[in-house]
Amino acid sequence: MARVGQVRAPAGERLSDRIAIGVLTQAFPPELIDEVVTETGRGEQRSRLLPARV
Repeated sequence: MARVGQVRAPAGERLSDRIAIGVLTQAFPPELIDEVVTETGRGEQRSRLLPARV
């Protein structure tokens, strides 16, 4: 049961369908993403004018 003020997602809808990219960038700053990608060795294979995360 949803609490007062909460909205229940329709059946079959995923949380990822409702989260905006702005929320993700506030929670995970680009510097942190770059650090994790470097540590895991999963960086982009080609070098371009803009990084893959953009």
